[in-house]
Amino acid sequence: MDKALELIAEKVGQALAQQSFERQSEPLREEKGIGVLFTSENVAYSIFYETGAKRFLLRTAPMTEKGPDSNWKTLSTWMYDSANGSDLSDAESIANDFVETIQGPKRLAAVQQSKKKRKKDDEYNVDPVFFFNRMVNIFPELREEIAQERIEYGKIRSVTFARSKLLPKMENLAKSYSDSDPYNKMVSLLNDMYQNGDMDVRSIVTMVLLNGITDESIVEKMSEQFSDDLKKAWKFGKKYKGKKVKPEKKKKRVQYTAENLNELRRR
Repeated sequence: MDKALELIAEKVGQALAQQSFERQSEPLREEKGIGVLFTSENVAYSIFYETGAKRFLLRTAPMTEKGPDSNWKTLSTWMYDSANGSDLSDAESIANDFVETIQGPKRLAAVQQSKKKRKKDDEYNVDPVFFFNRMVNIFPELREEIAQERIEYGKIRSVTFARSKLLPKMENLAKSYSDSDPYNKMVSLLNDMYQNGDMDVRSIVTMVLLNGITDESIVEKMSEQFSDDLKKAWKFGKKYKGKKVKPEKKKKRVQYTAENLNELRRR
């Protein structure tokens, strides 16, 4: 069975390598048997042999931060019992079927769709909390302040936290250590977060943090390292520095009747 598993895994691995999957060195061990794992950023495949049922399975699952999702979906099943006549020629047939399955248009489309969904999910995951956690790498004391904020309020008050906790640290770093590595990392992170963050992150970067720095010359110096997108957003945001922006008023809905419709037509 070990030879059969390796033969199938070798052939499937060659096909999956063309789709940027990597074979994991550690065997996939579960209660029902043993297998080989192949992973990409978004999707996992496994060749798995169930010892009790005496069968090979081709399975797939989405990737998570901790590895493949445990709820595997079986794509193909083949019986294989070496004690009752199954041999390597049967393993060859199984391998060919598995390769044909993963190279089929439905599977290729599913993998592509998973990539798009992961990219979209990642975009939405770059929220203010994600942003603050990235800033912990530059200002380690933020970690405890984030925890305290959760304890006191049950959540992170994004704008308030950015203004009261993060802004003073950023301004002090920019004022006192503008040639330092942490300073350069901070500006680089602002570029990254503005490009990839959601609308809340973008607003915090421009309207709360950059507009919140009291000495405009500090931001002028920082802007030398801004990306084109952030530079444009900052210049636009400066117009609102110190101003309260009123929410947009709801437009009145006009109800049309047969009488005023006729009046409009006559005009």
